[in-house]
Order: sequence, then C-alpha cells, then structure tokens
Amino acid sequence: MSNDLKRFHGFVVERLGTDAVRDDAGTTGNYSTDDSFAARCEPALVVWPRSAAEVQAVVLGAVECGVPLVPVSSIGGNRQHGDTVPSMPGSAIVDLSKMNRILRIDRRNRVAVVEPGVTFSQLISGVEGEGMKVLQPLLPRAGKSALTSALEREPTLIPRHHWDASDPLLCTEVVFGTGDVFRTGTAAGPGSLEEQRAVGMAQKNPMGPAQFSLFQTIQGAQGAFGIVTWASLKCELAPSCSKAVFAGADSLDGLTGLAYELLKSRTGDELFLMNRASLEALSLGGGLGPLHAEKGWVLAVVLAGHGRFAEDKVRYLEGDLQDFAKMHGVTTHEVIDGLDAAGLLASMHSTRERPWRYGRRGGCQTVFFITTLDRAQGFAGMAEKLVSEVAPRLELGAYVQPLVQGCNCHMEFQLHYDPGSPGESGAARDAFSALSERLLEGGAFFSRPYGSWAQGMFGRMSPECAETLRKVKQIFDPGCIMKPGALGIGGGTR
Repeated sequence: MSNDLKRFHGFVVERLGTDAVRDDAGTTGNYSTDDSFAARCEPALVVWPRSAAEVQAVVLGAVECGVPLVPVSSIGGNRQHGDTVPSMPGSAIVDLSKMNRILRIDRRNRVAVVEPGVTFSQLISGVEGEGMKVLQPLLPRAGKSALTSALEREPTLIPRHHWDASDPLLCTEVVFGTGDVFRTGTAAGPGSLEEQRAVGMAQKNPMGPAQFSLFQTIQGAQGAFGIVTWASLKCELAPSCSKAVFAGADSLDGLTGLAYELLKSRTGDELFLMNRASLEALSLGGGLGPLHAEKGWVLAVVLAGHGRFAEDKVRYLEGDLQDFAKMHGVTTHEVIDGLDAAGLLASMHSTRERPWRYGRRGGCQTVFFITTLDRAQGFAGMAEKLVSEVAPRLELGAYVQPLVQGCNCHMEFQLHYDPGSPGESGAARDAFSALSERLLEGGAFFSRPYGSWAQGMFGRMSPECAETLRKVKQIFDPGCIMKPGALGIGGGTR
C-alpha cells in the first residue's frame, strides 16, 4: 500500500472508526469486476460511510491524499455496466449501502425521500403502506439502489407519468469532489429539511436554486462530479383497479401505430414492447414460468383506474383500446404465447434477486440507447442482421420502453448467452462490441455512455462540447478524485 493510501486509511479510521474500512483481498475482490466485459481492477480498500457528514469526511480525505473514489450503492452482485469497477489501481470504493433510511414518505405530494442505500424492495414495500407505487424500471433487482436508478435515468414503465427525461429524480443533496455539500432544487433552502417540512415544503421541485438547475449536471454523470447522499423521488398513487392486455404482431412496425395511439391519448399506465426472446426471458426471469412465444413482437399495456369509479374507467379504457386496435388491424389478448397478462400485472411492481434478463440463458449483455419509436424497427433490423453475421448462436432480445409521453423511447438489444460456455461468452463479447459501434454509426443516442460508449459518443461531439464537459469536471472535481475515467474524462491523480 502506497504512503498516500496509508494516510487515507488512517484518515478514515480516525473519523469513521475501524469497522468502516477494510482492505483485505476477500473484501476488495468483490468490487474488482461485474457481469459486464469491463477489465478487472481491484480497489485498494472499501469504505462504508453511514451519514452525509461521513461522506464529506471521506471526500475531503481523498482530496488531501489524492485517492480516487468509486461510489457504489446497490447491494449484492449482478452489477452490469462496468461503472462500479475501478478504472485504475489504488482506488477506494465508497459503499453507500449502509445509508439505507427512507427519510420521508409524503402521500399528499407523492414524494419519497431516500438515502442511496435504499433498495427497490425496501422502497416498494415502504410506499405501498401509503397507497402509492414507485415509478420504477421493469422488475428491478431486489438489491438495486432506487436512488442510483433515478440518477442513471433507467427507463420507467409509465410514459404518461414521465414528464421530463429527469423523472422521477427531484431534489438532491450532493457532496462534490471539492468536499462541498450542496442541495439542489427547492431543497436548497432556506433552512434545513426539517425546517422546510415544518412550513409545508416537500422537496418536490428539482429546478434551482434560482435559475441554476444543478441536478441536471449531476444526473447521468456516473458519480464523476460527486456523491449524492439523499434524493427525493416522484411516486404515484396506486390504482384501485387495473387490467393488463397484450397485442401481438410479426414485426415491431405492426405495433407502432397502436403504441402511438395509446401514447397520444394517454390510454393506460405501464406500456412496453418486446420481441420473442425478451418476452421469454421476462417470463422465466420474472418467475412466471416457461412459454413458447409465436409472435415476433408483443405490446403490453396496463389499464388502470382510481377511486369510486375505477372499474368503470378500466372498462371504458378497454373499449378505447379495442377501437384503437381495430383501427390498426391488431388483435388484443389476455393470454399470449402462454403468458398470462394477469400474472404479469401481479409481478410487475415486485423485484427479483437476479436481473430478469438472465432468465433465458443465464447471462445477458445489453446495448441500450435513446431513439424514437418510428425508428425502432430500422434499428431492430440492423441488430438482427449484424448478430446473425457475427454471433449466429446467440439469441437477440429487444425491449422498447416509451418515455416522456412517447416523445422518445429507450431501446435495448439483449445478447442472451450461456456464461459457462467460453465460446458463447466470446461470441457475446464480439457481438457487443460490433453492435455498439454499428448503432453509434447508425445514429443511436447513447444517453448513458458507460465504458467504451463514452469515447464513441463524446468522440462524435463538437470540440466545444467536449471542452465544456472537461471544464465542468474541473469546477466540481478539480483534483479528479471522483470516478476518474467516467464519461471519458479525467485520468486520475495517481
């Protein structure tokens, strides 16, 4: 261990205690890799802060000693994008999983305030008691940090409640790479959170302070500027009555018209589209049992109602759906390819110990980006052609999640493979690299550029944009201790 690391170790022990830091190989090895193809790199030590004050102390110590920090929030394995693996030796993992308090659940304002260690299973259970539901991704991993998911802009299931690309993230408290603590949105002040709540403030407006909406700089930055110690997340009221319905077609284009109709009229809550391989993975990984999909693509939509006339609303929404489906030559089903819509609905807002994408073959690599629904079929054809040429043994899954009222959509391609087979693992690696490059060349927008995607995205930027990003890094993390290498900027201090 270098002298700088020894100094940092002593600094942390002095301020956080001996039980808050470990450097044994059995511990550090757990953070040296993940399920992605990121290069293995073992951190020098792991730190577990329990409060915002301790996070600030860790950051100040890292600045003084020149030790790179990599924040981690989720519990357990199956991390997937390489963003929690250090990019250089001598790094310290800041594991925030012990900061796991739900600070507030506010039904009136439909807000939950959580620390970074709060998992989806914990948050879902917490808000259910208040008659609310979390705006969450599809069947998230039980140990996944809800705050991190919002920070990383993971796609949520209900387009009509997705008003802005930043949703469901609202206000935050962040410790920047300088060691300064800052609160964004209406949480910026005046007063402490407790004083704000006493006068009816709810930390719901993310804009500000003043004309400076700093939360947009923090979101999607992969921890490159600072560490968020709590955030308020938008929730919605749980429906009194709901019903899931499927529609199937041989191609994605066969469902696009119906999807646009539903999105335009805001008919339904949860809405997504999948091809055969993804639907089978969802059924198996979600504990819904095996199925034999025949349709090339399936659209799933949930019709929901609230209050005294909830059932009446679901009935008239179903009538509207049937009219829209007939207009576009599509037939609706309550059971499709052996998958029961009611069963999917019952499990949709639960969690799983492992990612549902692993359900098909045991392993899955995903390539995801933002596009518009009318371009999705073109990308699907591009991906099918490339995978059939590069790795014909692999199964290609596809999942399309409309976002922001249907203005755009998250599209992902899933390379399903057996991780125990060296041949299939190698083919998945080759296909992942080739598909990523082909999609970048084809105009896919990688809004969450992990690993090699960062170089591809920012390499296509104008020099002015890249220079601006480096300047922002210098403002909030001049010592370059926060996630060096993230977003393709900052090489670190060691």
